[in-house]
Amino acid sequence: MEGLKMDFISSEALENATSMEKIYMIIDKVKNGAVVVMEGGLTPSERAELIETTMREIDIENFVGIDVHTLEKDSASFFGLSKKRTVVITIIGPANVMKTVKKQSNLLSMVADLGSS
Repeated sequence: MEGLKMDFISSEALENATSMEKIYMIIDKVKNGAVVVMEGGLTPSERAELIETTMREIDIENFVGIDVHTLEKDSASFFGLSKKRTVVITIIGPANVMKTVKKQSNLLSMVADLGSS
């Protein structure tokens, strides 16, 4: 891989896709070396299915797996009495590329290792 390929996907681009369509689209892009940056995120069941499907697809020589990281924000609900976490952005990439990920409350920082992919 000569450079880092990043695919930015809006929530509108995925709103009509089924869960499995989303999962296979993500896996296909990541297997081809891309880091996927999604507006919003996957549901907990979609995320579990993504991880499960990825585990079945692992091939030590060509595809070592994925890393998934999310950036969330607090959203006040009814009259501000309770808060819930809303996923704002999700980054999914090849495990052998996403070497260092630092997460703070409002910052997600990634260092990519392009030499080993």
